[in-house]
Amino acid sequence: MTQPEPKGSGWNVEPNVNRVVCAIDSNMVHALAVLCCSLTHTAKKPFHLTVGFLEGTLTENEREYLGNVFSALRVSADFLNLANDDRFITQGHISPTTFAKFLLSDAIPQQHVWIDADTVALDGWDGIFDEIRSATKDQKLVVARRGKPGNTPSKSDPFSLPFNAGVLGWPEGERIDWQAPLAAMDVLETQEQHLFNVLYANDAKWVSEKFNTLTYRVDLLDRNNLPHIVHYAGAHKPWHLPRRLQEHCLTYDCPWALWFQAENDFMDFARRNGLLAVTEQYQSLAMGSGRIRWGRDNSGYQLLRLLQALGPLAQPFIRILSIGRRWIPRGTHPVH
Repeated sequence: MTQPEPKGSGWNVEPNVNRVVCAIDSNMVHALAVLCCSLTHTAKKPFHLTVGFLEGTLTENEREYLGNVFSALRVSADFLNLANDDRFITQGHISPTTFAKFLLSDAIPQQHVWIDADTVALDGWDGIFDEIRSATKDQKLVVARRGKPGNTPSKSDPFSLPFNAGVLGWPEGERIDWQAPLAAMDVLETQEQHLFNVLYANDAKWVSEKFNTLTYRVDLLDRNNLPHIVHYAGAHKPWHLPRRLQEHCLTYDCPWALWFQAENDFMDFARRNGLLAVTEQYQSLAMGSGRIRWGRDNSGYQLLRLLQALGPLAQPFIRILSIGRRWIPRGTHPVH
């Protein structure tokens, strides 16, 4: 497979500069802008951002918009066009872009942290760089343990895997070969998650779950002990919710409240910097992103799309649903 060619100023980053890496497609433009704003507002020191994308999945206009956002935030950033591969498959709501984290880890042997775009950063998130710097030579990856120590991964249950690959701390050094194992793997649900766990679970440095707090594991926020990085894993995302309904979530402090607060901060920032009109366009596109699929794992997304279609009737509909909230798909806000 063709290796990515280094492009942009990011390849001359000073060794002591913190590096954040992610990859997106057109569906995640707004999410990345919100994430970058939250990273900037809570970072203890400046960082450099590398945004990867698979060939043909992020337009020039989208890159120009994000570049303007990064510039206004005074974030040093570059884009990396990555070669696609037939083995990078779509699985439910998970796009082939998720495999880009393998390409980027190979392309950037320096220490860095990968962060999924469906996250928001809070105070303390860049403490993960201290964890990366203190990793031993035998510790090939820095991750937050999801399950209890000793859990046995199940091929049929992705939630049994020791860690979620949404936040990956990469120490400096050579990476483990992933191409041969991927070619030999059966197709499993959340393929890249399984592969990361196969390759790195035995040689990982485990850090606090606060560095990758999965919202399906949290019902309410503890304002006295907030996470560092909140990960909105799953088919339904905060940006799918009509904003007129966010007050329900903010009232009882559901985990989505942190994303809505970060988005509100970003929208204020966009307004002050002459980016509001185009930002509202990407916000609207994000609401309609994704595809309706059947099955329990997609029931939350189906509900959010229904709330969009109901328009002003969504408010009374939520009041009715709240009576039987225990039957609502877990993690679907603001109903839960």
